[in-house]
Amino acid sequence: MAWLHISEATAQKIQHRHHLIAEEVRDAVVCQEGLVYVWDDHPERGLRALVQVRIRGALTLIVLYPSRDGVDDIYWLGSAYPIE
Repeated sequence: MAWLHISEATAQKIQHRHHLIAEEVRDAVVCQEGLVYVWDDHPERGLRALVQVRIRGALTLIVLYPSRDGVDDIYWLGSAYPIE
């Protein structure tokens, strides 16, 4: 992934609800090789990638949506939260 857009609202949500900082989420996925992910085509939310990474040692799920402008390797952050 070459770039990750994170809206201010999403940055605030993950910080307040899940104690994650937007930059640490970005650092965990942008230009990283070997990411563990699956594609999920949610009936209401559409196509998204569910990525598992470790942030501060905790297994974390990151939800990414492909950019709508059709450019490969650019995504929007939907959410991020610890799963263990």
